[in-house]
Amino acid sequence: MSFGKSVAAKYFLFGGICSLLGAGSTLYLTRERKFINDPSSEQPSDKALLQYPMRKFESRYKSTKELEKELGELKIVKELRKDQNKWKELPFSYGINEKHKSTSFVHSTLNEPDHLLLPPIMFVEKEKKEVVYIFYIGQKLCGHPGITHGGVQAILYDEAMARPAFLNLPRNSAFTAYLNINYKSPAFVNQILIMKCKLEETDGRKALVTASLENTDNTIISTAESLFVAPRQAELIPDRSKDFDL
Repeated sequence: MSFGKSVAAKYFLFGGICSLLGAGSTLYLTRERKFINDPSSEQPSDKALLQYPMRKFESRYKSTKELEKELGELKIVKELRKDQNKWKELPFSYGINEKHKSTSFVHSTLNEPDHLLLPPIMFVEKEKKEVVYIFYIGQKLCGHPGITHGGVQAILYDEAMARPAFLNLPRNSAFTAYLNINYKSPAFVNQILIMKCKLEETDGRKALVTASLENTDNTIISTAESLFVAPRQAELIPDRSKDFDL
């Protein structure tokens, strides 16, 4: 056997041994551990969601009256309802016609059992610069088990922050130019969340709004900033001046 053939044979033998060792290792690992896509391995499930340890005291079978009573007993709700000279309580869908609501993601799709447990309410400040919202988040709005999906927060921010912007822009309507969110703490489901929105400034067709989302323990869950812009071509959007008249 020539030198070249001898070297080639050695490399071939070495490669074969490595392949066998690799296959053996794979078989060992497969036998010793369960892969993530193994249906028999532990996976987050509805059971984990319903028994989430930090929310055990919540019942998924609370009646609407019980939920409304719980919301009405909140300190912030009592204060806002008492100060009627400054704040006006309105339904979340105020100023939105039935046809629009029927095709709206927030007012239709999320208005289902275990999504938004109660129709959100809002308190609009007399000067129309601040708006406070009360949401009751259900268990079917999760990202991670037991935690509200970050995208759901973004949707609620976009819908809620638009209100103080619309109230201070031509024709009471606009489009979202940007929405920036800083997530700070997990937002557990089956609980009440409070969103506070404030109009920071307006400049012609533009309105800058800031907001925060917190729970009833005053823990800040996230903060946001959004810019809304009314189009130059007024005919692109409906005139909602009368719809949003307070």
